Amino acid sequence: MNITKPSLQRIARQAGIKSMSDACVDIIRTLLHTKTAEICDILILQNNCTKTIMVDDVYAALQTLNVNLARSDNLGQSVYQLK
Repeated sequence: MNITKPSLQRIARQAGIKSMSDACVDIIRTLLHTKTAEICDILILQNNCTKTIMVDDVYAALQTLNVNLARSDNLGQSVYQLK
């Protein structure tokens, strides 16, 4: 099952993109599939093949890939401490 073109267009509009060509949609689908598979591989390795993953597991997998996301419960909080 693929993510639909209208779904990708809604995400793109939230990011400020006005329009997308059909070629872009195919490339974005491929990128999403590749990155999702990569994250799932890391989740499987880190969780010893458990069948249930938690939110913290996803954040840990993303940090392994050097992707830093702000959690909604940490927004507005400083990650740096002043000395």
